[in-house]
Parts: sequence; C-alpha cells; structure tokens
Amino acid sequence: MKRILIVIDGSENDAESLASAKSIAVMTGAGLTVAHARIPHHSIVGFGELLYAGDDTENSENAEARAKAAYNDICADLANARFLVYEASGETIIAAVGYAYDLILLERLSSEDGPEAGNLNAALFDTGRPVLLMPPVSTIGTIRQAAICWNGTAQSSRAIKSALPLLRSAGEIVLLQGSGAGEVDVDPLLEYLAAYDLSAGVKNYDSQRLTARARGRALIAAASEAGADLLVTGAFGESRSGVLSGLGRATRKIVTAAPMPVLLQS
Repeated sequence: MKRILIVIDGSENDAESLASAKSIAVMTGAGLTVAHARIPHHSIVGFGELLYAGDDTENSENAEARAKAAYNDICADLANARFLVYEASGETIIAAVGYAYDLILLERLSSEDGPEAGNLNAALFDTGRPVLLMPPVSTIGTIRQAAICWNGTAQSSRAIKSALPLLRSAGEIVLLQGSGAGEVDVDPLLEYLAAYDLSAGVKNYDSQRLTARARGRALIAAASEAGADLLVTGAFGESRSGVLSGLGRATRKIVTAAPMPVLLQS
C-alpha cells in the first residue's frame, strides 16, 4: 500500500479522521493525501420564483482555514503527507482521483442520504478501490484483532486482498462465517492467508432466516463479540446518486452502525 486519500470539509470531526488516517499511513508506510472540499464561493439561492447569487466566501474561507489547521496539528510531522484544496464536492473529488490511491478513508455514515452517501457511493463504485470507514470519535491505532467476513463472494475476496497490508499488522485474525451463507469452504482461504504468513481462526455465527438488515446486525454483533477493532467485508449493491438505496440492506446497516473501523470493497 503506497497511497491513501482522505477528504475533509473543515468540520469538527476532521481532527479525529486525520488522526486515524495518520495511524494507517504510519502502519502501512503509505503516503497520505488530505484533500479539502472547498465550498464554492457563489451559489444560486431560490425563494419561490426568485433566484439570486449567494456569496459563500466567508464560510468557504473559514472551513478551509479549519481544515488546514487540523492538518497542521495532526499531520505536520508526517513524512510524505500533503494537503490539497479542490473547489468541488467530496463526491466529485473522490470520483475524479480516487482510482489513483490504494485506500480511501471516510467517516462512518450518520445517515443513508446526503453528501456522506454520495462520498461512499463514489468511493465504492467509481474508483474500484477499497474504502475504510471510521466510526466517529475513534482513532485506529494498533490492530489487535481483525475480523474477516467470509461468504465466498467476489466482493469479499477483493476486500480481503486489499486488506492484506492491514492484516499483516493485526495481532490475531478471525474468519466470521454466517450460517446463512451456506456451505462455503474456508480451507482455501486459510491457505491463501498462510501464503502471506497469516493465520486465522474460524468462528461461525447464526445468520439463517434473518432479514438483510438483521444479517448486518448479526455480523456486527459477531465482530464485536470477537473483540475486533477492524472488520473486513464485501460491499453489495450498486450506486445511486446521493443515497444508499442501491446498496444491499445488510451493507447499509454495516456502514451506518458498525462500532469498529470497516474495510469494504464492491
């Protein structure tokens, strides 16, 4: 892993997000690009049939100053880090340049629509890259226990391959296999991990006869019970602008509720 991207907007959560990004960069030896999504200086505001140009210059400058200050506070001593400003939305930035990075970091979603959903859709479906979702007020440090959700799908397989740089730093690894996934042989995956000098235990959890969202909750519960501070899983569904309705219900539950960092890939 050589290049990591994170987009910040000058919000109060930037410091926590950057601390996590810095930890991942140090852990993997990757370079870190911090991109600020600058608010356009002018916007069109409408009231009924009346339209006029609003001036957002002050808000834009304040947000950029906060973002730059957070970067300086957290990342000033980090070698191979940079701060870039784009006059574009986070979604546009990610879709335009995300493919040129090995990992895209995002905050865990607080809702299933709006800019956060747009950023996740762009990262998952426009870049082909893995996404690491960070829960609020949580800074990833050492990975003591990594959990891998294995159901034999291509999405899960891709997520595991992308997670190898992080899995190498994990103290222990556990494969979580839901009973609703059917009979999926785990031995080939264990052999694959062993080829990278990684070993893993296997833990089954009950996911049969559950709704999709309940399966998401069951996976989160299994990972939490295992003491996981990283969950690796596939992302299922398709992109729909500005909302998560294109994602499967289990995936939607995971990206809005998981209490630990989640690496996922479509």
